[in-house]
Amino acid sequence: MGKSEHKILERLDIDRMIRFAQRLVRIRSVNPPGDYTEISEVLYQQMKSLNLQTEIIEGSPGKPNIVGFLPGSESNGVVLFLSGHMDVVPIGDQKEWSHDPFGGERYDGKLWGRGSIDMKSAIAAELFAVKAVMDAQVPLRGAVMVGGTVDDEIAGIWGMKYLHEYGFASKGLPIPTIHLLGEPSHLNITCSFKGRLWFKVTTVGRASHGGAPQEGINAIEKMMTLISEFRNIPRQNHPLMGEDTLNLGTIEGGEKVNIVPSRCTAHFDYRMCAPGNGDISESRLRETIKDLISKNMDFQIKDFEIYEKRDPVEIQPNHWVIERMSECVEEVTGRKPQRIGSLSAGDLYYSLKKGIPGAWIGPGDPKLFHKADEHLEIEELIQAAQIYTILILRLCR
Repeated sequence: MGKSEHKILERLDIDRMIRFAQRLVRIRSVNPPGDYTEISEVLYQQMKSLNLQTEIIEGSPGKPNIVGFLPGSESNGVVLFLSGHMDVVPIGDQKEWSHDPFGGERYDGKLWGRGSIDMKSAIAAELFAVKAVMDAQVPLRGAVMVGGTVDDEIAGIWGMKYLHEYGFASKGLPIPTIHLLGEPSHLNITCSFKGRLWFKVTTVGRASHGGAPQEGINAIEKMMTLISEFRNIPRQNHPLMGEDTLNLGTIEGGEKVNIVPSRCTAHFDYRMCAPGNGDISESRLRETIKDLISKNMDFQIKDFEIYEKRDPVEIQPNHWVIERMSECVEEVTGRKPQRIGSLSAGDLYYSLKKGIPGAWIGPGDPKLFHKADEHLEIEELIQAAQIYTILILRLCR
């Protein structure tokens, strides 16, 4: 790291950044319902205060993505996009929290609360990295964008998907050429991501008296058979993504204990690894159902509906963008970051599918995703801001 980079890092306003992260954690942007009124205004005003071209990009009422743009001197240069989602998952049972989930407390060298790792602290680090570069009046050839998006936690269409398809163009903004998403990775580089199918199935039986089950067809038992067959589908392994998984998320069937259930509906989350994809996985599921029906005349399906489909996506671990990111992490932390995989690409999915290179580099332990007592080491937040600052300089200067 050169002396000029050290001087720019000295301009990072660490105290204000930490306070800003605390402020974001205290905003209850839980999804559902996904109320962005307060957090979007806070991000908008923060970006405006940096003299960024700041845009509210709203594809649907109440879904305001906030994007700040710092142009570079070269119109066809790098466009580095630093982003994070504004929504958080529900807290669950508050009794399992040792700190107020929306207190944004700073205690024992950590920031506590829902969103501390997933992923409001990263947004704060990204904004203050941009601020440090601007305060240093560093001339940039490439452009920098920083964004807060909506609805990542519900795989909604009005966040990053909308930005890529319509939102950037609607405001005259360029499409990013490199995307860094600040999802928690312990400042490792997450570059390989499973795909997923979210689907529901309804099995159909025939009702009868619970005391005479032989006269009916039990739809719940049929569902149990189907689940067993789904679990017998051969699974793939990937060195970074791991193994295909199937989760039975919800199941509902029957009316009363003394009635043989005539219907049962279950929702599943199927995660698949490369080289598989959503279409291949869907075909395997449909073949499994078809085989069961052919072997059992009593087996009936009312519907099989896939309502979320994403393919596995990845960027090669030796891609030059990943190498450059790795250099920045190593110089700040003193260790060579791991290249790792994850169960989902989140907002990065839409960039990688379009061929835009990128990765997750974020502060926080990914094992704390969606759990009680979510917290972040303050030191890791500081290091994240330093990494983002150096990356801006090395990619855009």
